[in-house]
Amino acid sequence: MFAIRQRLENYLQTWFKRRAPISRDITLNLRNVYIFLSKEGLLYAFLLVILFVAGINYANNLVLGLCFLLGSLLVVTIHYTFAHLAGLQIKLVDISDTQVGGKVQVRLQISSESSQPHRQIRLSFANNAFDFKQPIHPPPNTQSELNDWLLLSQIQAPQQVSLWLTADQRGKFVLPRLTVSTVYPLGILQAWSYVFFEGHAWVYPAPLSYEMKASQFVPSDDEQTAALHTQAGQEDFDQLDNYVPGESLARISWAHVARGQGLMSKRFVESVGQQQLLDYYQMPAVTHEEKLSQLRYGVDSLSQSQIAFQLRLPDGEGAIGEGQAFRQQCLLRLAKTP
Repeated sequence: MFAIRQRLENYLQTWFKRRAPISRDITLNLRNVYIFLSKEGLLYAFLLVILFVAGINYANNLVLGLCFLLGSLLVVTIHYTFAHLAGLQIKLVDISDTQVGGKVQVRLQISSESSQPHRQIRLSFANNAFDFKQPIHPPPNTQSELNDWLLLSQIQAPQQVSLWLTADQRGKFVLPRLTVSTVYPLGILQAWSYVFFEGHAWVYPAPLSYEMKASQFVPSDDEQTAALHTQAGQEDFDQLDNYVPGESLARISWAHVARGQGLMSKRFVESVGQQQLLDYYQMPAVTHEEKLSQLRYGVDSLSQSQIAFQLRLPDGEGAIGEGQAFRQQCLLRLAKTP
């Protein structure tokens, strides 16, 4: 029984995706809007059946007239319910990256092709897409909670809203299906549409603190020594090179000239500090994910201390750098690591 249900759900998912292709924006129309009776609508339809049977059984024209009147109201409601979804334009504006356990912010822009307002529109990434008992207020810009659903009282002018999804696993976070729905105006019919966005976020490992010992950091140029990195300067003598025409005469080693060894130029360097290597294989944790979390802690600590470093992962070494931009590059590498 479960296998049959699973196959049916997979078939419906494929069918829905064919009618609403994956994209960054979509316009709701006759092709991708679906309408059916709500729970209250099923009771309403059952009432119509009872009235019709009673009217026929007792040959009561008044009861039959009431049945036809309520049936006509149901037909008119189909038009109005559909009209409150049709013409809505939904565009994916941005998706923010986050860490494991954090919230992915999904910013959407909602607009309309129609001059008429759209009322009681629910946007939801959750399974309770048709729960219209949630409060309509507060407005989306002043939400006190970060939810994966939003109920808008009215949409007329273009506006941006945010939905928040919890990221439970590190890696690529693919947006789930967005359900746009309404039960306006009477609540006896529900219209909905599925939106499949072309977009994803990256989820970094959460930082896991540990004792950062000096032995766990290896100088990036020489793993066997604690040598300082240097660059050309004026402080310390480094070596002798052949003289290049145009160089300052003050750099010439006149002692070598006096001994007949030709023109030699002195080179000087200055220290620029120690650049550290965050090595995946040097992390004290046992599991793969814990090692990545400790590397995240190291990246944050060294970036905050403004120390240049290099990140070594199983898939290779990166460049040496520092600063917030370099930190974001390292976090992205941690998120993409298999």
